[in-house]
Amino acid sequence: MEKNKFGGYSICKKYGRKVVLDGAGFSLERSGIVGIFGLNGSGKTTLLRLLCGLDGNFQGWLYKTDFEDVAYMAVENEFPIEMRVKDCINFYARFMPNADTDKIFSALAEANISTRSFVRALSSGMRQYFKFLLTVHSGASVCLFDEPTSNLDVNLREKIAQTLIREMDEDRIFIITTHEIKEIERLIEGFFILKNGKLSPYYDCEEIVESTGKSVVEFYKEKVNEK
Repeated sequence: MEKNKFGGYSICKKYGRKVVLDGAGFSLERSGIVGIFGLNGSGKTTLLRLLCGLDGNFQGWLYKTDFEDVAYMAVENEFPIEMRVKDCINFYARFMPNADTDKIFSALAEANISTRSFVRALSSGMRQYFKFLLTVHSGASVCLFDEPTSNLDVNLREKIAQTLIREMDEDRIFIITTHEIKEIERLIEGFFILKNGKLSPYYDCEEIVESTGKSVVEFYKEKVNEK
């Protein structure tokens, strides 16, 4: 197996008789911020859950090689709501030993989110941003973000964009699923399209714009609506 590869081959996943992933596969061999786009119900969340190890009931195989540690920001709220924010951070750090808790505390203070608050007292947007901070500052070499900017105001969306750029380095991969493609177009280097259970080839953003004259959003709409 070559070094510095992350992805999977011929991934198949069913829920009962419903086929969600039907031979999906991709490979990333370098660092960067990558998008996975698709319509509602196309299997994006399912794919991320497989990649991070939350669901092992599938066919095919995954490879991580040098990218063994994976952090996942789920859409669902998975916090113990009876805990205080600061206790959640310390609890999380037990499982992610490379987490930079100083950065998490600092970012929360900048966003005026008290770490003494109970999680249940946070708004949905604050919880969303908190999940993002735990993931991006986890120290993991692969960070998976499922709809990271949903339900967030303009200020927190911009904070997420700035943080992704700042925290990206040559040893990390950030994979983002989102319907807000126009919003993250300026952040990502390339993307895959998940359609009919399969992943497209990797599309380089700059090459798409130069060769087609279309924006990433326009190109995506054309591809996802093809018969």
